[in-house]
Amino acid sequence: MSKSSRERARRQKQRRSALPKWIALVGVAVVVAVAAAAAGARNAGARASSSEVAVAPPPAAVAAPVATDAATPAVATSGATAPGKQLLFFMNPNGYPCQTQLGILNGVADSLSKVAQVVLIKTTEQADMPKFEAYGIRGLPTLVIADKDGRELSRFTPGVQSGDAVLAALTK
Repeated sequence: MSKSSRERARRQKQRRSALPKWIALVGVAVVVAVAAAAAGARNAGARASSSEVAVAPPPAAVAAPVATDAATPAVATSGATAPGKQLLFFMNPNGYPCQTQLGILNGVADSLSKVAQVVLIKTTEQADMPKFEAYGIRGLPTLVIADKDGRELSRFTPGVQSGDAVLAALTK
């Protein structure tokens, strides 16, 4: 067997062995989510109908620094005055790109809290749905920079943005 044939066979074997590990991890995550949903449904009692699906909230460590609505400050501000801008984060809490963007924002939360108040606007909240229409949001995740009154100053194209890009746009 030639050297190139051995190398090709080795790479194919690595690909085959990596796939079952990935599938196993996804399987474990699904089992854990289903078990958590079942436990939540048992705790909820008869309030939940059979057509409802319980969704586990994101871990507290991921979502803690970011605000849940316009009245709640994103992160404790270190001065007497609140930041002059808002970063409106239009998101689907169950979507991977939105969870990724949330993690990035949480990674720069200290710097972000100095320049803007982060407001999560979620597809899972019925009260938030008019905001999606008012701002013309068609793709997620979308970040919009607005003034204190909610007037749009600028917006990012839909998709995951780097923390540096968000901070640079907020400090312009």
